[in-house]
Parts: sequence; structure tokens; C-alpha cells
Amino acid sequence: MSERPELDLLPTRAVVELLLDGEQRVVPAVRAQAAAIAGGADLIAARMRAGGRLLFTGAGTSGRIAAAEAAELPGTFGLDRALVAARVAGGAVGTDEHEDDLAGAQADLTALAITAGDVLVAVAASGTTPYTLCIAGAGRSTGAQVIAVVNVPASPLADLADVAVEAVVGDEVLRGSTRLSAGSAQKIALNALTTAAMVRLGRVHGDLMLDVVGANAKLRARSAGIVAEIAGCSPEAAARALASCGSARAAVVHLVLGLPPSVATARAAQHITLRDALRSNS
Repeated sequence: MSERPELDLLPTRAVVELLLDGEQRVVPAVRAQAAAIAGGADLIAARMRAGGRLLFTGAGTSGRIAAAEAAELPGTFGLDRALVAARVAGGAVGTDEHEDDLAGAQADLTALAITAGDVLVAVAASGTTPYTLCIAGAGRSTGAQVIAVVNVPASPLADLADVAVEAVVGDEVLRGSTRLSAGSAQKIALNALTTAAMVRLGRVHGDLMLDVVGANAKLRARSAGIVAEIAGCSPEAAARALASCGSARAAVVHLVLGLPPSVATARAAQHITLRDALRSNS
């Protein structure tokens, strides 16, 4: 912005409109990083296919956004919760002062126990946060691959990463408040990064969350609806198949190929994608 707004002198509606105007640059900034995001997604898929974990770290707003991403993945895509973890500076009650907490970073490194097979996604708007740099540097030294998600070009965090997503949004409407456009860009970039990785891991069929965990009535109904749509059967038949087979992909194999539940479950487990499991010559 060439001329800074006097927010406190504006009517509330004008403040809101300026804030919303600022968000319009977010998607273009993230879209400019599509190649890097795709590269990161392929990296995550390759490491997780080999048994590695997907780890997230950050401090302040960036850390909380990273932690939210980690929390959502197991239920959405049916991942073993042991394969996804996050550490945020200061933990759940972290404050700005924890961004410089290198002792806390060392303690979190011990808890994470990063290995060479893991992928670490490190998020920091400035790319200079001491806590995040410490975690990322240590992860890199173990042989883990690092994906940086930042909002500035040529930062120290991006320099040490295997893949750098640099979603540069420029000055915030509220100067320096990276919870605004920078935070929005981080959330969109992480959503795209992890969802694309899950597609490559066979956790998505068409546009459906094939392995969504039926943790409540709404999600159980959604899972049955997914099975019914793919198998071309009634929701009731889909629900019965789910109960017999224990997973949506096994239920589809059971319904489409007419295999007993135990055989369908074994067959589904042998293939990365449902499409491969359904091929008649498998």
C-alpha cells in the first residue's frame, strides 16, 4: 500500500471493507506458488508412502494455523494419528514471547523425535522466527525433509528448506499483523499442500473423502453416502456394507465385486487407490 490508511479515523464499514480488500491478494499470492505446493505435496506423499510421518511446527499465529492443519488430517483422511503431529512454541497457551524460546524448541524436538523418514512443515510469516528455525534446522540435520511456508521472499527458513512456499502478500492493512492476509495465505497453502498429498496417497476417490472417519452421526452418514455414490447402491445397503467391512473402500469393493467382507477388506488393503482395488485383474 503506497498510502497508509488512518483506520481509527474511518467509519467501521470502511475499516471492514479495507480489511476485505486486503484479502483479495491472498489467492493470487498462493497461486503463484502452485509449483512449489505441488512439489511439497509429492514429497509428503512419497515419504508417508514409505512409512514416514508428517510433522508441523510454528510459533504464534503461524503455529496455531499449522496445529489446526495437523489436527484436521487424521479424521478427514483416515490417517493413523501417530503419523501426524504438531508442536507450537509455548504449546496450547503459547504467547508471542515463546517465539524466541529455544529451550522450549529443544524440549519439543525431544518430543517430536524427528527421523530421516519424516517430513516437517515449518510455518513462519517472516521466515526468521527463532523457535521455528531451531526446529526446522534440527529436523534437516536428521535427514528429514523440510517444507517452509512463509510470506516473504528469500528468508532463512526458506533457505534451509527442501521446498519453500513463499506466498508474498505484502503489507498488511493493519501493519505488521500477520494474522490477517499472511495467515489467510498460510491456511490456503497448507490446505492445498496436504489435500494434494492425500490425493496422491489414494485417500481421495474422485472428489470424495474416501477414508473420512465416522466419528459422529453426521460423518457416519457421510461415509455411507460416499459408499452409496461410488458403488451405486442405496444408503441403507452402504451402511450395512460399512458395518460388515469396517471401511468405506472395503465396503465399495465388497459391493461392486461381490466379494465376502473379509476378502474385500484384504483386497482393499493391498492397493493404494480404490480404483486399483476394483480392477478385475487385481
